[in-house]
Amino acid sequence: MRRRHFLCSSLAALTGSRISSLTFAADAPQSRDHLLVVLFLRGGCDGLHLLGPANDKDYIAARPEWLRVTESGKFEGLALKNGFNGVDMRLHKEAGALKELYDSGHLAMVHACGLQNGTRSHFEAQDMMERGVADQKDISVASGWLTRTIEALSPRGLLPAVAVGGELPDSLLHSKVAVSMTEACDFNYGHERQVALLKRLYEGRESIHRTGKLTLDTITALQTKLPRDGDGNVQDYAPEKGVSYEDIGGLGDSLRSLAQIAKMDAGLRVATVDYDGWDTHESQEYRFNEQVSELSRALAAFYNDMSRFHSKMTIVVHTEFGRRLKSNQSEGTDHGYGGVHMVLGSGVKGGRLYGDWRGLANEHLDEGADLAITTDYRTLLTEVLTKRVGIDDVKSIFPGFEMKQALGIV
Repeated sequence: MRRRHFLCSSLAALTGSRISSLTFAADAPQSRDHLLVVLFLRGGCDGLHLLGPANDKDYIAARPEWLRVTESGKFEGLALKNGFNGVDMRLHKEAGALKELYDSGHLAMVHACGLQNGTRSHFEAQDMMERGVADQKDISVASGWLTRTIEALSPRGLLPAVAVGGELPDSLLHSKVAVSMTEACDFNYGHERQVALLKRLYEGRESIHRTGKLTLDTITALQTKLPRDGDGNVQDYAPEKGVSYEDIGGLGDSLRSLAQIAKMDAGLRVATVDYDGWDTHESQEYRFNEQVSELSRALAAFYNDMSRFHSKMTIVVHTEFGRRLKSNQSEGTDHGYGGVHMVLGSGVKGGRLYGDWRGLANEHLDEGADLAITTDYRTLLTEVLTKRVGIDDVKSIFPGFEMKQALGIV
């Protein structure tokens, strides 16, 4: 569904991880600064099904009840306080854990958010969003926006940037410090004979040799941080008391791995996680219910597991676009524009909805079909970067972007 960016070397093949050109030493000073987590809902999450205006007549007319949140009955949504004036905004019924985070004041949601120069192509939308631009003509920007964020931070920790999974997303395109891994315990180089081979392979003085040696040193240092039993075997990760990732699904597994990595005190500043499966052209009711349930429970488990880090962590959840207002004939929805983005953290002014909600009447729709985007996704990211992450100037991160009005979300 999306174009992947692969970074591979002989060392990466042996470790089972994707490694970029690492430029940090294993004994570098460790950073304890703010952690930015970016969770990408790939496929185009239907924001009007996740968070919908239950009492809007145009919403009711456009969709059958199983593709919207309702005021009562089987598909009754979870009513939210501090919504848009006169609009009964409700979360999907399977988003109970998200509602708890919202009610606690830690979660804020932005509706009608996204790429203002819209496209209905997954590839184009993800490409633009991950490069931090808003137009296809700017797609030539060489690096990802998180790569430029890391460069602006100039971190010197052991592990500044991690993508949980088998590959680096384009938001970390051309990063010199980013590493992808599925499990911290798997970030290893295997048998002793492989280690000896790799050390000989990287004995030279060229850039590739220095990179390989630094990578080996980094892996060695990270392995020493893993808890082991008396026989030297790596112990299973134990989340905080009362937190369980069991029976949540793949997203829960990814976020559990991220929690373990974050707690290794290795100077992590940026982390990314992908959650696919939101391209719901057909049979949306069943698929969407499961997706929302997994997202809600996994995000809550991770946030509770990271309770000691709340003051220095912000989580951004976004998607490349939303879905059409009107449902299709396959009991699903097609590619649209405006969607729901979220920010979670103790420094967030949560417990309320943000954005310019203009309703779903035909004159307010984009091309008479889609929820119009009234908040550029970079507005949200700019506030997070400047107010939480500690970056003074985002011009190099979002070239050509001028924020018209802050949301006041952090």
